[in-house]
Amino acid sequence: MAVATRLIRRRITSIRNTRKITKAMELVSASKMRKCVQMAVSSRTYSDASRALVHEIMHRVDPTLHALLAGHRPHAKGKKGSTIIAVCSSDRGMCGGFNAQGIKKVLEFMKGRDGEFLEIVSIGQRAERVLRKTGTPIIASFEAISNAPSFARTTPVSKLLTDAFVSGEADRVFIAYMKFDGAMKQTPTVEQIFPIIPEALLKDEKNAPQHDELLFEPDPNAVLDRLLPKLVETRIYQALLESSASEHSARMIAMRSATDNASSMLSDLTLMFNQARQSAITQEISEISAGKAALE
Repeated sequence: MAVATRLIRRRITSIRNTRKITKAMELVSASKMRKCVQMAVSSRTYSDASRALVHEIMHRVDPTLHALLAGHRPHAKGKKGSTIIAVCSSDRGMCGGFNAQGIKKVLEFMKGRDGEFLEIVSIGQRAERVLRKTGTPIIASFEAISNAPSFARTTPVSKLLTDAFVSGEADRVFIAYMKFDGAMKQTPTVEQIFPIIPEALLKDEKNAPQHDELLFEPDPNAVLDRLLPKLVETRIYQALLESSASEHSARMIAMRSATDNASSMLSDLTLMFNQARQSAITQEISEISAGKAALE
């Protein structure tokens, strides 16, 4: 019985130490989440305005004025084309189903594009580890920006994707991330980055954007050359901010759940320990009483 109580005491000590760690991680994640959520929410107004501007432009200008608008039109040439998808994930685990849900969404997206040549840009180590097993080429890997989110850290990603599209290496560019809908909800999302005009409109010539007369100063190419890359950078930055906020939120919830489970286990083990100790004391009293009776 002494061995049993000793083992239970060790387990109680171990779980109590684990609970301290998970509680500390929960508090750290909550602090980081508040910062990332504030950044994501603050930039949404600008990002939404950028989207509205892009929507206005693509319906009022000739798509052929700039490569970023309509791209290389692989469907019009009768070929399948190539696709790059940038996948956002975390560098560390212990964040619940954050990475699993995002990767599942990416795998579903890849299955829906059979016949195309797919390439991956990974942002975060977790997605890279899983997606390498699929055999799909990973052309670049970046660290997740969740620990220190900033616009400057997203610039290399934006430049890589833009250069790949402009050079003709990719006919389509997408980004997959977890959209932050609240502390308890994150939605796996895949968005088309390039070309700017949605893929559904490009496939259907009847629904192609109708352009009206729109004057540019000094000229359309000069304006679009400066405007469109900035708008795309904003979209990518917003996607990474949403992913960062979702990651810290998912980790906070996971650590809170782990802390609650540890507390529940401690309650059960404490009850078991008290019962075992009480049983040992009762047995000792019984043995003393029996010995005294035998002596009498």
